[in-house]
Amino acid sequence: MIWINFAIIVFSLIGLGIYGYLLFKNKMKPEFGRLNRLTERFKIRADVIGQQVNEIKGHVDAVNRSVTQLKEFGVNAKNESIELKQAAVELTHEIKRTAGIERSDVSTESKI
Repeated sequence: MIWINFAIIVFSLIGLGIYGYLLFKNKMKPEFGRLNRLTERFKIRADVIGQQVNEIKGHVDAVNRSVTQLKEFGVNAKNESIELKQAAVELTHEIKRTAGIERSDVSTESKI
């Protein structure tokens, strides 16, 4: 007799568990579908944002390369301007020496 009561209790617990599972499944099925759609939308948005970030990184890298190139051009222009200034000073001294405005102590002609 006790075994029959025990079997009835076990089968009723199993049946109650199955009924609860089916009720939960039917009640939550629309929620799971909604959750899947939201997850898919999130993945799509994350991919789009990732692509935009990659594009922005590409633009930043291009700007950095341009800035580096501009710095190199600036250094080259500075060096060339220094050379040009030195050449202008030498040319000015040469013109003055040739015109006789500036005399050199080394020249033998000025001592005669």
